[in-house]
Amino acid sequence: MLVSCGDNLALRLAGPDDLAALIDFNTRIFDERITDWAADLAGGRHPTVQTCDFTVVEDLRDKKIVSSVCLISQTWQYDGIPFQVGRPELVATDPDYRRRGLVRKQFEAIHARSAAKGELLQVITGVDWFYRQFGYEMGVKLWGSRCVNGMDVPKLKEGETEVYHLRPATSGDHEFIRDVYDQAARGQLFAALRSPEEWDYEFTGRSKANTRRREWLVLADSEGERLGYVQYLACLPLPHLPLFRISQVELKVGVGYLNVMPSLLRGLWEKAQAMYASGELPCREIHGLELALERDHPLYRAIPKNLVRDLKPSPWYIRIPDMIAFLSKIRPALEGHLVGTVAEGYNGELKLNFFRSGIQLVFDSGRISAIEKWQPGEAWQGDARFPDASFLELVCGWRRFEEMSESFADCWGTHEAAVLLDCLFPPFHGKVWVLA
Repeated sequence: MLVSCGDNLALRLAGPDDLAALIDFNTRIFDERITDWAADLAGGRHPTVQTCDFTVVEDLRDKKIVSSVCLISQTWQYDGIPFQVGRPELVATDPDYRRRGLVRKQFEAIHARSAAKGELLQVITGVDWFYRQFGYEMGVKLWGSRCVNGMDVPKLKEGETEVYHLRPATSGDHEFIRDVYDQAARGQLFAALRSPEEWDYEFTGRSKANTRRREWLVLADSEGERLGYVQYLACLPLPHLPLFRISQVELKVGVGYLNVMPSLLRGLWEKAQAMYASGELPCREIHGLELALERDHPLYRAIPKNLVRDLKPSPWYIRIPDMIAFLSKIRPALEGHLVGTVAEGYNGELKLNFFRSGIQLVFDSGRISAIEKWQPGEAWQGDARFPDASFLELVCGWRRFEEMSESFADCWGTHEAAVLLDCLFPPFHGKVWVLA
């Protein structure tokens, strides 16, 4: 594969001989915090990424890499239905070569590679708005952070002893962590799944300085029974960040957050202070805890509101290139969503107008008998209308139909269509732990 980009620039897939140059390029464009992550991805440590999953644009005159993108393949599930996902990452261009369409050309190549792998959805974070140019739309919240200042962490009362304790996880806890994670994922609309090899990579495979590396603590009672786990960021991505970031808190079935919350916060704050004192958290000061969990995590409800403050959540930008294929894949889940709602047993057609194209769903007693292309002849036709890629926001549970019609003046639907769409696509307030 060699595609001309003009002006002696050529796009191709990276090869083994590019490894050192790829790592050096990403370090130079980002900084040294990216070095080990790029090395793990390009160097063969990552279970789903090879060097050839990077595209590069090379300046043929100087034989140097001037732009690059990586594709991280993974498996997600929608309401229990697994499907393949591609995650573009490390999108970088040398400042002297920007605004030449190099990222666009690479995204065309990355999207084609993702499609060849059978991936129905692409997901990315990064620069606001930028990825909308390539068919992405805000779809899923990255996380919904709450912060707790160290001074507000509940104190033990006089004469009181700690009932629950946090300890570092060992290899003997890995199966327990996997089981608790899988239990939580089964209750989520969207969740990322991991193969045994991907779990091994998460536990022990990443380089120590890889800023995507996570560590685990196990929550246990006074008798040592394991009740849940905590995942935390082992090395801060931003040295000036004065907060200890917690990425996951999950308890096994039958354990309530209200009881464990005070001990959990105290244990996390003690861990943060110890890591700060030892230099493991290379920040100038440590103020408190950042609970970077899903928007409606039960721990938030267990903490008194006056002790926490919100941080604005970041979005995932989602791309679904073939909406008919995706809806067909998750058809059993959509039919299941109607059960127990006002749309149970629905009969009829639902025509969705995307202005340049459209989709028709046909329902027979609550079953979806057809999901097919429909071409609107006029802008006003159809049962519901969605501008640009806004339909993604509904599909991914970001917004309800009424919210969308208020945000987009050209988003419209009949009453029946609005009710049916909200039943088909329930809200999602969770967090997807993507493979990085």
